[in-house]
Amino acid sequence: MKSVETGSELDGRVNQPSPEKFSGTNRKKPRVLVLASTFPSSIQPIHGVFVKERVKAVAALGEFDLRVMSPTPWFPPLKMFKRWYPLSQIPASETVDGLQVTRPRYLLLPKIGGYYHTQLMKWGIGRSVARLREEFPFDLIDAHFVYPDGVVGAMLGELYNVPVVMTARGEDMIRFPELPVIGNAIRWGLKRASQLVGLSEELAQKMIENGADPARVRVISNGVDTAKFRPVPRDEARQRMGLPLDRKIIIGVGYLLERKGFHLAVEALRTVRERHPDAMLVIVGGVSRWGQDYSAEIHEAIRRTGMADHVRLVGARPPEELYLWYSTADLFTILSSREGSPNAPLEALACGIPIVATPIGSIPQLLTNTTLGLMLPERSAEAAARGFCDALAMTWDREAIRAWSVENSWGSVAKQVAATFRDALREAGEQPPRSSPH
Repeated sequence: MKSVETGSELDGRVNQPSPEKFSGTNRKKPRVLVLASTFPSSIQPIHGVFVKERVKAVAALGEFDLRVMSPTPWFPPLKMFKRWYPLSQIPASETVDGLQVTRPRYLLLPKIGGYYHTQLMKWGIGRSVARLREEFPFDLIDAHFVYPDGVVGAMLGELYNVPVVMTARGEDMIRFPELPVIGNAIRWGLKRASQLVGLSEELAQKMIENGADPARVRVISNGVDTAKFRPVPRDEARQRMGLPLDRKIIIGVGYLLERKGFHLAVEALRTVRERHPDAMLVIVGGVSRWGQDYSAEIHEAIRRTGMADHVRLVGARPPEELYLWYSTADLFTILSSREGSPNAPLEALACGIPIVATPIGSIPQLLTNTTLGLMLPERSAEAAARGFCDALAMTWDREAIRAWSVENSWGSVAKQVAATFRDALREAGEQPPRSSPH
């Protein structure tokens, strides 16, 4: 059984001298510590893929030297706890898609641990950060999710006198600021970040409402890997995936959670079939990382609506297979109640598939371009049915949809992130060191 590092040195350690100022000539590449507890591993390969893809794209620019630290809650290897057992199997260090990743463990207490998440993470990873600092004297911290990683990143930034770039990705700014204890920690961290990124206008505004300096906030949505997600001729894709050639297919991809809205798509399908009797729904996805499972409710919606012959749940599929599922479809749908910058619609667009979506996260920005799909006025089965019917009756230019995706790939996102890093480093070179945290 692996021991848990307390990392108590983090609080007692004297403030380190400021690293050399960033001038573009001191070193060939500034060093960036990526702090991301949400990050893929060999055990959970799809957990946090969107974080990995952005980091990988920035690394591919060749302008920065990056190391990833992915703090992981400690749990004993007890197989009887199916929800938590995988945490014990995640390697302490590994290379993920060419990126060096270390995973220091920290203690996270059930139920009450969430309210003290930042303190527990800070104590747990302290010694690992200190050791990494000796061999990799990072110039900047790139923290993903404002809570807990962003707040911990702000603490480390003050301790080591380095700037912090903090990215808001969803619930960390939509829901968490309203929670006791956690909200105050978030507001503390936002005021101390050097640069802040929201994946959508909504998230950026939430950061400002909670104390972030508007001049430091920018919107950079997620991108898409257009080499991995690419169109395949529809009939070929359907033959490979075992789907009928003569049906109109609406597809949804994601964990089987209530907030993803698959039950609403099922309920909408009954109405859609009155106008499009050849329509069917395909749902690709399984149980979430933390064990949440809404599949029973989805099956109940199928039974209640009589759609058993027209809905197919294919379960979780390997990421490398998803482009084929997208390519089978006439429409992609996402009926979420909340998101940051969801990846699945971008992946569908990269395969040339138009989308029908609820007005959440980055979707309103995305669908100002009406050639990409339709945005629903609200999240309901009735609105979804109208949207599906309208979209199925339209002619979509799939080549133009694909071309838009190529222009909005992860490479484009990486250039915006790199500019954010440069701004943070430039400002840090002009400012006196900050005081150490209390």
